[in-house]
Order: sequence, then C-alpha cells, then structure tokens
Amino acid sequence: MKKTILILLAMFLSIGMFTSCEKDNPQLLSELVIGEWQSQVVDLGDVETDVYFLVDIEANYYTLSMTDGVTTIDLPQAGYVVDNDANTIEIDQPQFPDDEPSDETVLFTVTWIEGQNTMLWTPIEGSDAPSLQWTRGD
Repeated sequence: MKKTILILLAMFLSIGMFTSCEKDNPQLLSELVIGEWQSQVVDLGDVETDVYFLVDIEANYYTLSMTDGVTTIDLPQAGYVVDNDANTIEIDQPQFPDDEPSDETVLFTVTWIEGQNTMLWTPIEGSDAPSLQWTRGD
C-alpha cells in the first residue's frame, strides 16, 4: 500500500513538473520590444563624441533620441512593424536634424531571448544602418 501511494505521489509530482514548465503563450517579439531601450555607443562616422540612441517603443510607434550624456536630441515619432515569425522589425526611417523627410524604411533582423532585457538589431543586407545592441531601460 505504501509503495502504491509513493508511486502515485511520484507520478503526480512528475506530471506537475512537466506541465508547470510548459508555457501556453510564449512571448512574442512584438511584446518584447515595447518599452524604453538604450543602445550601445553608435558609430556615426565623423562624430567624435560617444553617441547613444534611446528609444521608447509603444504599440504603434517609436520615439528615438540621440544623446552624448549631456545633450539629448529628440527625433519625431515614427512607425514600425514587427514580424513575429521572421524575428524582424521594420522601422520608418528616423528623421534626423537637417535631413530631408523620407518615406523609406529600415529592416532589421532581431536576435533575442524570451524574458531577457537585451536584443540585437542587425540590418538586412544593403542597408547602411548600424547594428544596434539594445538594453531595456525601464
């Protein structure tokens, strides 16, 4: 009788372990990107100071800022689209100061791990955009 109870208890515990480890709804890239993020130092060519991007990604748009730690330049809001299946994000070209408005987009492959606070955006071939390592700031 004790063996039967112990066997049933062991089966119950092992079933509970397997079901508690499964997730019914894995996190999507479109959920992960929402929030405030900071990039690593970004190489902007002839700019001699360290520049970082700050981005606030909301459900339908993003707001990008550039900072050297002293001065921050806020850029206008722009749109984006996430493809959860392809792990890509396509952003409307940021409107940098002194640049002409553009309706071009930039497509990045996103490398990420569910539940982590970092993601890597790698531009698709043919783009002159930099790779961006983002760390969650919120």
